[in-house]
Amino acid sequence: MVCVNGRFAGEAGSGQPLALPVAPGGALYLEYKPLTGAGMALARRLVLSGGTPLPESLAEASGLSCVVWPGGALEIEFSPVISAVASFLLEGLPAEIVRGEATELRLPGLRAELPEGAQVPRLIRLPGAAALLGGIEGGGQYLLALSEDLTEATGLIAADVLEPMDGGLFSAMVSLGDSVGHGRLEQWLVDGGGPKRVSSQSAWSEGFPRWPQTAGATMIAAVEAMLAGLPEEAAGYLSPALAAGRPLDAVAEACDLCVPMKYALPDARPCVGLLRAENAHLAVVRPLYFRAEAVGGPQGPWQIQSVRL
Repeated sequence: MVCVNGRFAGEAGSGQPLALPVAPGGALYLEYKPLTGAGMALARRLVLSGGTPLPESLAEASGLSCVVWPGGALEIEFSPVISAVASFLLEGLPAEIVRGEATELRLPGLRAELPEGAQVPRLIRLPGAAALLGGIEGGGQYLLALSEDLTEATGLIAADVLEPMDGGLFSAMVSLGDSVGHGRLEQWLVDGGGPKRVSSQSAWSEGFPRWPQTAGATMIAAVEAMLAGLPEEAAGYLSPALAAGRPLDAVAEACDLCVPMKYALPDARPCVGLLRAENAHLAVVRPLYFRAEAVGGPQGPWQIQSVRL
């Protein structure tokens, strides 16, 4: 159940969004009250100016995330923080993983941050060091490097797959999380000085590329390639004439992610969204307009002919 400014607004859920108009300026008081289960209620205040939240009003708003879309749509997600403690033993030592706004490992004389969703790890003894290797809820693994006496954390690695090798070496497969499937194959050495990356090479996270098959996906892939530091691949999604002008060279300064446009704009031109995080709880999307033609090529059937903010 959601209340806005003290009034009942309706029911909402992950597959049941609630939409309603609000004033473009002033304070907005939001309350979330779960109707089932053991979830926690949440109440937060944000301040709007010109239809956009002031970043400072959300800087400490744990459990609340906002995305400002072009055209006046403000998308808000409630994620109440639920605290939990998982207790276990490491070589007879009492240990805990404490979950809340952050996830923390606690040992006698040691506190270290872990990735969100970190599960109970196993201890690996290494030459002059130690490491905790565990899974992450929803996929992936983490490795927390420790001093030999388990009193100091010296580094943290997170990857899709982590495999121990001989002599303190670990192999890692790291997905970049983009639509085409870029990744890195890495080798890490863990010793008394902490983890050190000794090699890294580009790879496809699924063993092959997922080239875009639509015009919008092609524009997103081009921006993602620039964000990944792959300008030659990005140019391959553009027409030769457009690529010569290098129109995406500054796109990394304009966004953190490129996403499909979720809400229709009063403009017939196709576009994708350039999303930039203002802080941990607020992101703003700007439209990137483009024109594409189905000409075919080694990186998919579409080619971008023009782009414009």
